[in-house]
Amino acid sequence: PSAAPVSSQYLGTLKVLEDKRVQNNNTEFDKADSLRAAVFQNWLEKKRVFLLELKKIEKKKAEELRNNAEKKEAVKREEAIASFEAWKKKKGREAKKLSEKKKLEELKKKKAAEQNEDKTEAAQKAFEKWKERKVEYLREQSRKEKQSERIRKKKEEELVAEKKRNSMSAVEKWNERKEEYMKQKKVEKVQERRKQEIQQAKKEEKNKKAMEEYERWLEKKERREQLEKKQKKLQAVRGHEGPSPWSPP
Repeated sequence: PSAAPVSSQYLGTLKVLEDKRVQNNNTEFDKADSLRAAVFQNWLEKKRVFLLELKKIEKKKAEELRNNAEKKEAVKREEAIASFEAWKKKKGREAKKLSEKKKLEELKKKKAAEQNEDKTEAAQKAFEKWKERKVEYLREQSRKEKQSERIRKKKEEELVAEKKRNSMSAVEKWNERKEEYMKQKKVEKVQERRKQEIQQAKKEEKNKKAMEEYERWLEKKERREQLEKKQKKLQAVRGHEGPSPWSPP
């Protein structure tokens, strides 16, 4: 036989109490869920704030890295510019030194040319003065010779006149003295010419001996050079051939 559920007042009371307990428990669970939700929301908010702060820090670091990189690049550019300026100054100094050196060399060349020009001009002036003195000397000599000739002719004329006034013997004696005088002059001229010829012959003989001595020296030099060349060739041949088997140690 089937048993039908029986609900007594006691059980009804227990059920009511049980429903209240469950309801109370649900309320407590809701409070716990709300608390956990609040804690979770608070954690989420803190995490969001933390992530935002972390992003700010990373962004700041990235900006600092970028700024540092830009600073380094700027420093490199400044160093490159400074290095280029230093190189340009150095090249400028070197170019200045080279220009000064060239100017000094040109000045030396100019000074040497001026000195040569001065020497040439001085030599030309000295030559002109010598030529003037030579011309003056020749003029003086010509004047003296003409004067001597006039005096001589005058004396001759006086002698002729005197001899004409004297007897023929006196004229003959004068002619004899004149002839002797002319002979003496001829002898002196011959002696002078002979002296010059002897001097010229001595000079030519001296030059001839000097030339012969030079030719003998040149011939000795050529023989010595040929002998040295033969000796060098012989030494070279001996050096390449090595010691012959019969040569002494």
